[in-house]
Amino acid sequence: MENKDFENLNDEELSELKDSLEETIQNRKRKRLAASKKVMGTKGIATAWIIIAILISIYRYISF
Repeated sequence: MENKDFENLNDEELSELKDSLEETIQNRKRKRLAASKKVMGTKGIATAWIIIAILISIYRYISF
């Protein structure tokens, strides 16, 4: 929508604006959720590699 005063909008235009805002908010929530899941996956993989490295070093220390 172009630059209009909200007071001059009719019910249909207000409804359209509300739907557009709700859709934008939902899209941003989905993007944030997807980004946070991606970050958690990366952190999980890094943590797993650290644990594996520690276990290997403990095994090598004990076995020699």
